Amino acid sequence: MGKPLVTVAKGDGIGPEIAEATLHILREAGAELEIEPIEVGRAVYEAGHTSGIAPDSWEAINRSGILLKGPISTPSGGGYKSLNVTLRKTLGLYANVRPCVSYAPFVQTRHPEMDVVVVRENEEDLYAGIEHRQTDQVMQCLKLVSRPGCEKIVRYAFEFALAHGRKKVTCFTKDNIMKQTDGLFHEVFDEIAPQYPQIESGHMIVDIGAARLADSPLDFDVIVMPNLYGDILSDVAAQIAGSIGLAGTANIGPQSAMFEAIHGSAPDIAGKDVANPSGMLLSSVMILVHLGQSETASRIHNAW
Repeated sequence: MGKPLVTVAKGDGIGPEIAEATLHILREAGAELEIEPIEVGRAVYEAGHTSGIAPDSWEAINRSGILLKGPISTPSGGGYKSLNVTLRKTLGLYANVRPCVSYAPFVQTRHPEMDVVVVRENEEDLYAGIEHRQTDQVMQCLKLVSRPGCEKIVRYAFEFALAHGRKKVTCFTKDNIMKQTDGLFHEVFDEIAPQYPQIESGHMIVDIGAARLADSPLDFDVIVMPNLYGDILSDVAAQIAGSIGLAGTANIGPQSAMFEAIHGSAPDIAGKDVANPSGMLLSSVMILVHLGQSETASRIHNAW
């Protein structure tokens, strides 16, 4: 059996340089991977592909089922779609998994023992992207929350906790205000939690939960939440742990997975050889764990 195939999209801005640094480390560490490069981002947008990715690149991703993606710049102005949103929806990447771990004393933080994983629903909520004009002065965005979507992400959070020796899963919603949409998410959480009696469970309103996370992150282990809250609070948690620039993330679906740094393309420092590749490197460590190459993953992580 050959090496597992991994599709690599270096992106733009600082993407190509941090991707090359990451691939160099993977090669030197002995990672058993076959790399297939594709192009995404600004050059592809400018070539007329409004989603930032060409048809043959979709074929490469479907062949491998695993994508390591560098940061990209979405051109400003109308007509251009977010590549991240397109990838998540097209590939069914319903779970966003973001470890937020402190590396004290090497990275300064007020919470040197922090180790929180944010599990975020990745396809629904306000990120369904359904907006329209109601009147000449009122715009509307629809918040979509489905029972199947809630069940998938909540069960994933508990299965993740079980697989990784985590002790507690906490759900954040705003169901005191959005009683039907966030209410459904909370309801599904309460239905699934008893199926995992070995895992402690709890629910918090998202605003007080965010305050507690910022002040006392050691109170949390795995946090599961709808898309928008998860997007915001996973960035907050990464920054509390030490730096958003060091964090990697996994986007998981039934047949495919995408791994990436969570920071942007930073075009102002592109080409200067000063960008820190840690976020993309730690994302590649998550790929190795995903593929069962845990020894190599540990070697890279420990060396980092």
